[in-house]
Amino acid sequence: MFKRTKVTDGTATGQVGFRKKSKVPGVMITQYIEKLPEGKSHPDFTRKPIALTIQEGKFAFFKAIVTGDPKPTVVWSRNNGDVSDPARYQSKYDPNSNEHTFEMPHVKPDQADTYKCFAKNEYGQAMVTVVLNVIEVGFKMTKAPQQQAEVANCNFKKVLKRRSKVVPKAEEPEKKEGEIDPKFWELLMSADKKDYERICAEFGVTDFRWMLKKLNEMKREREEEQAEFVKNLSDLKPIHINADGTASFELEFDLLDPSSSIYLYKDGEMIPYTKELGDKMKHCLRKVGRKYIFSMRDLMPEDAGFYQLDVEDVNMFSTDFKMVDFLVKIQEVKAMEREDAVFECVISAPLSKLMWFGKNMPLEQGDKYDIEVSEDKLIHRLVVKDCMVVDKGIYAACAGIKSCNAWLVVEADKGAPKGKKSARKTTRAGGSGTDLQKVAQEQQQKLDKEREERKEKIKAAREAAAEAAAAEEPEKTADSGAGKDKGAAVEVERIDKTSVAATTTVAGDSGSGHSAGKASGGAKQDGSHADAGGGHSAGKASGGARKDGSIADAGGGHSAGKASGGAKQDGSHADAGGGHSAGKASGGAKQDGSPADAGGGHSAGKASGGAKQDGSHADAGGGHSAGKASGGAKQDGSHADAGGGHSAGKASGGAKQDGSHADAGGGHSAGKASGGAKQDGSHADAGGGHSAGKASGGAKQDGSHADAGGHSAEEASGGSRQDGSLADAGGGHSAGKASGGAKQDGSLADAGGEPGITSGLSDILATRGQPAELTVKMNTDCDGAWFKDGEPLKSGGGISITKDANIHKLTIHSCRDTDSGLLRFVSGDLSTEGRITVGDVPEFDEDDLHKFSKPVIVRVGQNAAFKMPFQPQESLTVSWFKDGTELKDGGGVKIVREPNHSRLLLRDCLRSDTGEIKIQLKNPFGAVEATSQLIVLDRPGPPEGPVETVETTSSVIEIKWNPPKDDGGSAVTNYIIERQERGHSLWTKLGDVSAEKTSFRDRNVTHGKKYSYRIYAENPQGLSDSLETADSIMAGIMILSGPPGKPKVVSTSKTCINLTWTPPEDDKGVPIIGYQVEKRKKDTNQWLALNAINEPIEDVNYAVKDVTEGAEYEFRVSAINESGAGDASPPSAMACAKNPNMRPCFKDPEDFLVVRAGNSVRVKISYEAEPPPHITWLKDDEPIAPWINVINTEGMSQLVIPSSKRSDSAIYTIKAKNSVGEAFFDVEVRVTDEPKCPGPVELEQTVYGKVAVSWVPSPDQELDDRLYYVVSQHDSNTRMWKTVADRLFANTYTAHNILPGIEYHFRVYAKNDMGLSDPSQSPTWGANSNRVPISSNGVSSMEISFERPPSILVPLKVHTPPKGYQLYMTCAVRGCPTPNVSWYLNNTCINSDKNYYITNSCGVCSMYILRVRENDGGEYRVVAVNSLGKAECSTKLTVRD
Repeated sequence: MFKRTKVTDGTATGQVGFRKKSKVPGVMITQYIEKLPEGKSHPDFTRKPIALTIQEGKFAFFKAIVTGDPKPTVVWSRNNGDVSDPARYQSKYDPNSNEHTFEMPHVKPDQADTYKCFAKNEYGQAMVTVVLNVIEVGFKMTKAPQQQAEVANCNFKKVLKRRSKVVPKAEEPEKKEGEIDPKFWELLMSADKKDYERICAEFGVTDFRWMLKKLNEMKREREEEQAEFVKNLSDLKPIHINADGTASFELEFDLLDPSSSIYLYKDGEMIPYTKELGDKMKHCLRKVGRKYIFSMRDLMPEDAGFYQLDVEDVNMFSTDFKMVDFLVKIQEVKAMEREDAVFECVISAPLSKLMWFGKNMPLEQGDKYDIEVSEDKLIHRLVVKDCMVVDKGIYAACAGIKSCNAWLVVEADKGAPKGKKSARKTTRAGGSGTDLQKVAQEQQQKLDKEREERKEKIKAAREAAAEAAAAEEPEKTADSGAGKDKGAAVEVERIDKTSVAATTTVAGDSGSGHSAGKASGGAKQDGSHADAGGGHSAGKASGGARKDGSIADAGGGHSAGKASGGAKQDGSHADAGGGHSAGKASGGAKQDGSPADAGGGHSAGKASGGAKQDGSHADAGGGHSAGKASGGAKQDGSHADAGGGHSAGKASGGAKQDGSHADAGGGHSAGKASGGAKQDGSHADAGGGHSAGKASGGAKQDGSHADAGGHSAEEASGGSRQDGSLADAGGGHSAGKASGGAKQDGSLADAGGEPGITSGLSDILATRGQPAELTVKMNTDCDGAWFKDGEPLKSGGGISITKDANIHKLTIHSCRDTDSGLLRFVSGDLSTEGRITVGDVPEFDEDDLHKFSKPVIVRVGQNAAFKMPFQPQESLTVSWFKDGTELKDGGGVKIVREPNHSRLLLRDCLRSDTGEIKIQLKNPFGAVEATSQLIVLDRPGPPEGPVETVETTSSVIEIKWNPPKDDGGSAVTNYIIERQERGHSLWTKLGDVSAEKTSFRDRNVTHGKKYSYRIYAENPQGLSDSLETADSIMAGIMILSGPPGKPKVVSTSKTCINLTWTPPEDDKGVPIIGYQVEKRKKDTNQWLALNAINEPIEDVNYAVKDVTEGAEYEFRVSAINESGAGDASPPSAMACAKNPNMRPCFKDPEDFLVVRAGNSVRVKISYEAEPPPHITWLKDDEPIAPWINVINTEGMSQLVIPSSKRSDSAIYTIKAKNSVGEAFFDVEVRVTDEPKCPGPVELEQTVYGKVAVSWVPSPDQELDDRLYYVVSQHDSNTRMWKTVADRLFANTYTAHNILPGIEYHFRVYAKNDMGLSDPSQSPTWGANSNRVPISSNGVSSMEISFERPPSILVPLKVHTPPKGYQLYMTCAVRGCPTPNVSWYLNNTCINSDKNYYITNSCGVCSMYILRVRENDGGEYRVVAVNSLGKAECSTKLTVRD
């Protein structure tokens, strides 16, 4: 037993506590007194402890921060235990952070509890609770935290019940082949109905009817368990991955007990979690209202698994978290401007949607993006439509934690007209470059193969279980001796496992012809017929189980399977066969004196008589048998004859309790024939003919006969019934299994011959005005009646009822609305029903159809609209198609559905949108379609190239091309030809030719010149893009120029060599366009061109900058004309890339530098010299100190003093010297600081109107020769400080115009290169400063005060300015002390608003608006306030339009 911690309440006896609300949720505050003293407060939590789930052996702690005055004391306790053990519980307080900590080192499972934290002072207490959950080491889902308490309370039943169907993989038992994973049922109970098919396919379950039946039972049990802990369980959302990279699932419910524990499991193992956001734990479970949200961050592949949420020991929700990988990732796409770009990928498992991102922003289906998914949901595509340059960037596809990304590179369309947008292109760029369909098909085949393997395992396991049960049953029946109906019970159970239950009165026909599978009759609760086979079958046919006297017919043809007689509780006959059998026939067990005949023909197997409880005879043999015949055991004096013919096996007599004889043999038998055990003197006959198998009769409770004999290749088994109806297991040759029924009355269970429905009715749809026919097929020729909605039907009134042998037909010649209803066919105790519904196929009006069929013609970029009216109908589905592909609403497609029409709008049509548009109306009775054509007109595509040169002479160039592939929807009218001469940028139009002619002769050419041509195709919509010649075409033959003169080197440097040359003497009569320069490095043979032929150098000089310092080069030049580059000139002399020798010189140096003391000094001097000079620095013509750094680089020298002092002030000299000469430069460096203020200031009047101001020099005056003084003056009139003297190097100043009656003040500042010092203040001069005090001689005088409250001298005026004009507002205010003035617009202060310029000069307050706006209108108010009072005035401003 736990010892509960006792924490006494802080209130005294008779004291009343007042509940107070805390700012922190979950904190309960009790205040001891109603009104707190000033400055005092009750305790409260600013940070409360956080609930914790932790593993056993870890360090657990709670932290809390409390407030209150006086400072509260903090006490910790727990609900079910004591916290006084210092080895297990430690309370600590940190005065720096004001944190109270409750620590539990090496936490144990018994410390899991609800803990309380109390904060108390003399005015009240605050209390908060927190839960600690401890996960035991090795804790599994099969161990619940409350098991120990329940064992202590002897609640063993509940403890044993708390076992999960999903256990960890380490503890998972070895699965039998075909066994269904428990996860299957857990997922189904938490899934939507729309996901059932997907989950069944994943786990290989194909029997949906069985699945739904079992699922409903499990749901009922689970809901009863859940009702003990929660209510209103709803909104179950499976786990999914969010945009922020976390995974979460959520559900809503209300806890009946708020203290109930909530547990999380992954693959059957408990996982720790936190209830607070922002915590460092991986898993979090937070509550928002009724909603519980489980989230998981930092996702990894090992996080995939089966997650469950339990309240106490009951599962509330289960979800499966799967990881998807990329088989083919998206690739980089290079697209032209205004072209579509495509990213595509293939994933490893079907997924309905990927998350697409573009430049770190999520993308959705719309006008800009198309998101496409293949039917198998393995191929995903993102189409970026109408790419622009701004669309370039990184695009990514995310599937859970897996992602892939690629670049989209958009190249500008250089052929677009300047200032205009280029035309929209109809092509697509990108793709993966692989056969995605092939990869997806291979992956789908892999998934299908895995699914089929699971199905086959489950199927094989079920069949094996069914066969094992069937094989054990007859042996149990024969071995039981005198047992009561065990064989029948086993047979009923076996039939129940292998057949599907039917709950209506309609026949369930599972086979009537040739079959290689399994045919099973239905189980029924009425008198109808369940026929499991009526023809040739290589499978298994089983009769159904019924509760009344109806027939369960398991076969009527040839079967190589198993036929067994049914079990009955009355005296009726259960015949398991009527033909040849190579299988097993067994007599039934009876409780009366009737015989149980197990055979009636030849048998080479085993024939067993039935067990009886009366004096009837159980004959185990009566013919030839190759098996074993054994007499039955009896309790009376009757005879148990085990044989009556020849036998090569074993025949044994039965054991009796009276004086009768047990005869073990009397005939020939090569098998085994065994009579049944009886309790009377009757005979149990187990065989009467030849058999190669085993025949088993049904079990009965009366004196009727159970005949299992006939010819069969397997076993014939009857169905299970509870009345006297027939269970027919076979009536001829069968290759399957036929099963008769078990009955509770005295009727006959015949294996073939009683009426039954082999083909029943089903629900049909009939078209109004068309005939409809309903057919019922019986296994025998018998009469029947038809009913509609309970009323009998007869021929007439458009209805014909006919009968042809065992086929009954009802024909409706012309269906009407009144023909709809429930039709029922009844024959004796058998019946079947089906519903007929009459309706119309949708249709279009002829005029509307004709109007819709006309083509819609639009231009590129325009919208295309289609509208189709129709008659309103229920259950009508409207679909639009383009070229056979269904169109969906979204992006550039807008589909509007109204009750009587539908509209289709295609926005911004492209040329590729041309095609067939189709609308389809569909209802359950049929579908109708209407088609139209969409023609999008555009300018034609470019002519097809390449451009061929047909002829070129000195006077004519003829070219040829091919028509464009796409004429834009309109025929090409003509072609336009343009020409450009090489070396020119201007294109000239030569003319145009008709559309029939695709060649052009240019007769205006100059011999030797080269020309480029481009051709445009034109139609009524405009010009196409151009087709341009790949290379220039020269008129005539090639004429090259002679060589230019030998190049000369003008100058050299380490980065450049300047050349010049002369033009060629012979230009061959062709003008020279320019020159090409080549270079060759010394000791190499390769000449490298410095410019291309199509980029000629037009001048006869050139600066070669592509050189290496110190290397030697020679150069040559070729002249370029229209024919190309001519012969090269002789090479120039070798030239070395180096600077010429020069005397050092400094570039733009600064000669003065001021630095604040303590900062580093950096003096940078740039220079030019060749060869590089030697650099020397001097300080006042002396070498510099060693702590001064000098950094020399190419072309620059830098002097650095790390931490300067005033003593570093000096003239620094840089000296640069090389072989050519030397140079000097002086830099004055002054290290100083802000000066100290001057000494006391003295005033002295020398003459009237002049005052001499003198002061003590600043202490820095001797250290800084650039220090000077600044004098400011202030008088009582202006009340403003103004500078009256600057740059004073003396310590005196004479102030002029000093008037009597005015007070003057002076300030003196010291100033240097660093700035101003603090001022030195002078004494007051003037007014009463020199007044001689006058004695009052005892007469009192009144003190005069000039202080007064504010007053408005001039108020504001009304203004009505036009909008956009400027405005001034002014008023006059006085008061002493000077009042503070504030401006208000509509009671809002505008002093700090930048839209208003406000000034106050000597009491004149002004407000200026540069441009009046509409929102400037309103009431303006000026408020003046000082220590004595307040004054204000107001006006209205109206803004005119």
